[in-house]
Amino acid sequence: MKGILFATTLFIFVVGCSPEIRYNYDIEIDASNSIDESSFKNYVNIVVDDILPNLRNSDCISIKFIDECSLTKAERIFFIDLSKRDFSKQLDGLNFAVDSASARMKRFIRDTVSIALKELLLKKRTERKNCSNFTNILAALKESASLLNNTKSFSSNLDQLANNAAGKDNFKYENVIIIFSDMINDNAEKTMNFSEFGTLSSKQILKKLDDIKQNDQLPILKNSKVIIYGATSSSNNSRYANLQIGNIKLFWQHYFKDSGAQLIAYGFDTKKEINDFMFQNQQ
Repeated sequence: MKGILFATTLFIFVVGCSPEIRYNYDIEIDASNSIDESSFKNYVNIVVDDILPNLRNSDCISIKFIDECSLTKAERIFFIDLSKRDFSKQLDGLNFAVDSASARMKRFIRDTVSIALKELLLKKRTERKNCSNFTNILAALKESASLLNNTKSFSSNLDQLANNAAGKDNFKYENVIIIFSDMINDNAEKTMNFSEFGTLSSKQILKKLDDIKQNDQLPILKNSKVIIYGATSSSNNSRYANLQIGNIKLFWQHYFKDSGAQLIAYGFDTKKEINDFMFQNQQ
């Protein structure tokens, strides 16, 4: 009887422990001509200075560009899965193993990845100049759906028990999409030109979204968290700037909600929200 009680208590204790959350970051950077050099460099600096240093050694990150070729020439400009790298050393000792591995990972990011990444992103923007005439955010997000990582190391409570018994981690991935863009979609076909949104009604804006859904172009971004940095109006749209900004935000709010994602921050300057999100994930 005591054995059964002990086993039951152990089962409740093990399955009651939350599995580790590993974050899969999809970073989308607008590299089209609508983004000037200063703004693009600011985007890059936030990625390098605020996002990379706050990754954990179980996270992974992909970086893609938003431009005219978001669909036809979609490419991962950068990708790293830190869970596949071993930052531990045998001499660390049991008490300091986790902290020592984390410190090495941070040094690797700071001394090796950050400098090289900044140079790579600036170089890649130049290489893709022939793709910079339009801003196809919608196509980029369709590609994002294929990069989601919903992997978890268990499918049941019994699996979690088995993992613990075998010394394996219990974890699951959560997806985070961070977009650096003015959020003004402008595809080459001119079927979704958001620069016109300053003269449309809310009803007309939502009709645009209905058209996307009717054509089966709405991606499935279920349970993803989304942060938007850089949202603003067209530079030549001062008369209707406020209405355009409001209508574009309305569109994207409904777009992400209908795709199953959670829009946790949207604005021109959401650096604080990015830092807050990254910081809380360190806890």
